Amino acid sequence: MIKRDERNQPLNDAVLKDFIGYLKPDVIVEPLINQWYAWSYLIPPATASRYLTQSQIQVMQSFVDAPEVHETTLRDPAMMGGPFIQHPASRVGEVRSLLEKTKEEQSQFLGLSHAITHLRTQLANHPPGQSLEPLYDQIPEALKGYVELVYDANNSASIRFIEGLLYRSEYYSTASQSIALRIADCDERAFVMSTPRLPDDSSLFLSIPFADPRLDQLFQMRHTAGSVSAIATLFNIPEQKLSFFYSLFTAESPQKPSPYQGDGIRVRYFGHACVLIETAEISILCDPLVSYEHPTGMARYSYIDLPETIDYALITHNHQDHVMFETLLQLRHKIKHVVVPSSQKGSLLDPSLKLALQKIGFSQTLTLDELDSIPLPDGSITSIPVLGEHGDLNITTKNAYWITLKGRSILCAADSNNLDPNLYAHIHHLLGDLDLLFLGMECEGAPYTWAYGPLLPNSVPHAQAQSRRLDGSNAERALALVNQLNPQQVYIYAMGQEPWLTYITSIDYAPDAPPILESNQLIEACLQEERECGRLLGQHQINLTPIATTNKKNTPIPTPSIHPTHQSTTSLFPTAQSSSLPRQHSEPSSMLSDTLTPFLDHLQTLDIRLWLEGDTLRCNAPKGALTPALTAELKANKPAIIALLKGSAVNTHAPDSATQKSDPSAFKRNTPQSTESADWQQDIQLPPEIHPQAPSVAEASHQTNHILLTGATGFLGAFILHELLLQTEGHIHCLVRASDPAEGLAKLKQC
Repeated sequence: MIKRDERNQPLNDAVLKDFIGYLKPDVIVEPLINQWYAWSYLIPPATASRYLTQSQIQVMQSFVDAPEVHETTLRDPAMMGGPFIQHPASRVGEVRSLLEKTKEEQSQFLGLSHAITHLRTQLANHPPGQSLEPLYDQIPEALKGYVELVYDANNSASIRFIEGLLYRSEYYSTASQSIALRIADCDERAFVMSTPRLPDDSSLFLSIPFADPRLDQLFQMRHTAGSVSAIATLFNIPEQKLSFFYSLFTAESPQKPSPYQGDGIRVRYFGHACVLIETAEISILCDPLVSYEHPTGMARYSYIDLPETIDYALITHNHQDHVMFETLLQLRHKIKHVVVPSSQKGSLLDPSLKLALQKIGFSQTLTLDELDSIPLPDGSITSIPVLGEHGDLNITTKNAYWITLKGRSILCAADSNNLDPNLYAHIHHLLGDLDLLFLGMECEGAPYTWAYGPLLPNSVPHAQAQSRRLDGSNAERALALVNQLNPQQVYIYAMGQEPWLTYITSIDYAPDAPPILESNQLIEACLQEERECGRLLGQHQINLTPIATTNKKNTPIPTPSIHPTHQSTTSLFPTAQSSSLPRQHSEPSSMLSDTLTPFLDHLQTLDIRLWLEGDTLRCNAPKGALTPALTAELKANKPAIIALLKGSAVNTHAPDSATQKSDPSAFKRNTPQSTESADWQQDIQLPPEIHPQAPSVAEASHQTNHILLTGATGFLGAFILHELLLQTEGHIHCLVRASDPAEGLAKLKQC
């Protein structure tokens, strides 16, 4: 066989041996299980068995029985998302062979699925509310020791799968895992949920477990050149496929991404729900789904536009267009942590996403419960509760993410359906106004049986399925959410409109489709309110300037040592970072409590002003801002606020509106500027009779080798630490509540 290069020129063995190249930017990588496109529900053994028997085998059998029906039906593009195989009828023999092979090699899955059906029948026939203990002896052999039988509070019996054991049983095998490689010739691909992949001359199938580290070596070659002959040997590429394998590489170096080095935040939209958020110190990629390069297609960001390291990859929910193994596996060598929502633990409808990702090689996978938070050098990632999008099924693997960086806030809400506006009222009460909102508005959605049908115990009536949709917010609900969170910029995303997404979403909107019309309404309403708003498509970049949250000096200081006292839940409101009062050395840390600080910050975001007239607390609020709930909380905190204002400076003047608008802090002393300036000039001078009788602490501490500082993350402690670091050369040991030194150091840097 004559081997040829990418220009179809013959390659001799010497050239092949010395070929140092890059994986081409338009090489498509499809992860497969039993030759079906791999997605998250095909990894857990219990769910995989159900999709195999209740979907894949049935679709293949239907094609084998009547291939012309599939071919004819798919002439209507609207039927693309249905259970029809997108191969010509001429390939029926290959599908028949795959069907027979699957039944033979996956017999353990067939038995597991049958056992689940049988056990469900046993539970349905059991006397309601009676003890389930007698049923344990009757559990089908395939499930014995792998399940617990449980009731909910309404005496509905169900099965809880012990997922950790199932992954360590015969039911989890990597032998059926593979990847298919080919060159992209266009953005179109056969719909993955209904069409198995068949080998041909334009593709290469590699049988390899997804967790295999060799894949990382291959995908690193997208940006780092390597020996193609060495990688071919590593993957044991057969002789007859070597020529094709070499055609996947090029000697041309890809364009190197320019790292973001600005002072603010750069936000890039990569398509669908994929958003990259970067500062000079950190990178966060939400719902990773990255396109390949396409010189003549729609403008887009691709793999070459990603940073060298992705600190956090955030996944909002466990649907096939948000948990993209195709992208995740290619980025595994870049990703430090994957962050996922927590599941119900053992539910067939809601399997553990963390366990699934760990089984395919993502060892650093973190789960976040609702309102859990991860500290960042300049902010935090907080998980936000989500309603809707799952057809009323009890599925907990869904989060939105509220990301704060450099004083700015960004919410990636994905397909959140604002069914109860009170939820976001509570969120706003806790976190305040938002700078940037990403919201999905696929408000029509498919019936819930489209995604979850194979996992349900019984068939669902058509009317019931149509009434329960996998949908997001419409215009009315989206606008209510916007008005609650008060973002400066609103972007509608996750609409599945990019041409490279139809193979996974099957979406092709007409101009009068409900999601388009509804999102148009939201855009118009936002623009009328002078909010920046648009529906994203392809690529987009947003730049956010930082907002200073502290009065730090720019003087470099040494790194103090950290001594964690014990593990603790990360605080949603770090006091040293949240305080909106001016940080003056004369103010004691006791003035701000962990409860009062977020409340004052929230009032600031609402432009509610407080001041003292004698001993009377006065309030000035915009119309409608002071709700009954806020009024009650203000009354409850009134003594503490008065004490705080008296401790800062007793003020006997009402606020001057012009002065307040230019004042960056809502809770500074609300005197007219001239009066405050005069008071300030007097306050900085001590009377001559007050002077130190001994050397100052700073002077004496120059000779101190070790200093133990408690309260370093408090309001006063931050200033003490700063001065000690500037004025002493000793080692400063800070006692900080943290789970490890890195977290403690991050807390100190935020102060």
